[in-house]
Amino acid sequence: MARLKQRTRSQAEESQRLTTDRSVPLRVLAVTNMYPTTEDPSYGVFVASQMASIADLGITVQVEYVNGRRSDWEYLRAIWRLRRLAHPEAFDVVHAHYGLTGFVAGFQRLPLVVSFCGDDLLGTPDGAGRITRKSRLVVRLSRIAACRADSIICKSEQLRAALPREYERRRAHVIGNGVDTQRFSPGDRAGARRRLGISEGESLVLFPHSLKQRAVKRFDLAEAAMRELNVGEMSARLWVVNGVAPGQMPDYYRAADCLLVTSDHEGSPNVVKEALCCDLPVVSVEVGDVPRWIELAPGCQLVCRDSGRIAVGLRQVLEGPRRVDGSRIRRTLALPVVARRVTAVYREAMQKTRLR
Repeated sequence: MARLKQRTRSQAEESQRLTTDRSVPLRVLAVTNMYPTTEDPSYGVFVASQMASIADLGITVQVEYVNGRRSDWEYLRAIWRLRRLAHPEAFDVVHAHYGLTGFVAGFQRLPLVVSFCGDDLLGTPDGAGRITRKSRLVVRLSRIAACRADSIICKSEQLRAALPREYERRRAHVIGNGVDTQRFSPGDRAGARRRLGISEGESLVLFPHSLKQRAVKRFDLAEAAMRELNVGEMSARLWVVNGVAPGQMPDYYRAADCLLVTSDHEGSPNVVKEALCCDLPVVSVEVGDVPRWIELAPGCQLVCRDSGRIAVGLRQVLEGPRRVDGSRIRRTLALPVVARRVTAVYREAMQKTRLR
């Protein structure tokens, strides 16, 4: 009996050492329903970038993609797949991206970190002032995932506020997605326009969203604002861009004159941070964590959700230098900086599990 107790104590001491010793490489099983594919190379690219940057810190990362686009049954199949994969001999922590994936990952026994991204907690608007029936179910399952998680990451304060319990809100970390600042950086506007075949004198308001999401992104509001903007002498074009490979996007930011965001719901929109890292000004309604980043780049415009006010904000930006100083955003959101913050959450989750 004494020998058994001693062995158990040694195992506990080893677990504590692995949890607290930062020299010991972590092993992370990342689970996501958003990940770049050949058919859609921009889908979930922020997840791929984050996990690659974490691997660059010397951490072992394995990504399991749950292809919910193929079928909702993929989530049920993933429960059993993850239970087989998530063994202490192979991994130290599971990091689930998106609340529904967090629910799926909650049936295994390793420490669980869940990143909430947007409509998993806020719901998906149906265009009639409500959220869709399917997203109501996703929100319910996401709240269960928050309850089961050892640690929580929210992409914005708005998402943290959407967590249902005070205890969960208190322990949630607000960490937006990082940006590859080597790729998304200021560049030659004229050269970018030549490469994209755009005339030098055209005023372009970039709207980099899929029109499949037009209800959420409020394409109707963007069009209405552009109509009001173009009354009189002003002439600008709403430049709708989607389906572009991530490696080509910097040219679009450099070629544009400003970025427009009119969405009803966002978590931490990558397009805003990428644009600011390229010194492109942003005109946006108050949504997600956009106000935080606009505050760091004077020359942008945060406007009311009204087509006339949006048009005024666009006019002010287009009549100005059409460039801002995004250096503070680049310093704050560089991928290695964000990766270290996420890694600290992994260790927190492991510590909580050890103390249970």
